[in-house]
Amino acid sequence: MAVQIRRATQSDIPELSRLVAALAAWEEALDPRARFDWDGIRDAPNWLKLVLNREHHAVWVASSDARLVGHLWIRLKRNSDGAIPQSIGYISQAFMEDKFRGKGLMKPMLEAACEWFRDAGITVVTLSVLHRNWIGATAWHRLGFSDWREERRMDLKPRPK
Repeated sequence: MAVQIRRATQSDIPELSRLVAALAAWEEALDPRARFDWDGIRDAPNWLKLVLNREHHAVWVASSDARLVGHLWIRLKRNSDGAIPQSIGYISQAFMEDKFRGKGLMKPMLEAACEWFRDAGITVVTLSVLHRNWIGATAWHRLGFSDWREERRMDLKPRPK
């Protein structure tokens, strides 16, 4: 089963929308705190049209037998808090269907993304991984990412009535 890595196109939107929903379901299954607005997820075909037309966003896909099996969505992110570098690369989403995990398919997508970032003058790339996503965290470490920051979360209780 041959897999092709390429930039996403408008014709990929239905399949890409399916992968976005699969990522949301995966994260919700990993941690009950990860919650998604499923109306917004169902609206992915509309907002993905915008994403694919923005110069500061790019999406790569892995396809097998005319079906998408993974994606890597990246964007440019501007730091407005005085941090240097002022602009960084950010991995917004990445997902690979279970059957295709561990086959090295994210690596060529990341290599293409890094070239895109270099062309934009980017020297730092960051991402966020759900704390309980050991598969993803391990994969990103293998791909060259190192621990840098930890994000913390606190859910606020409603005010007493």
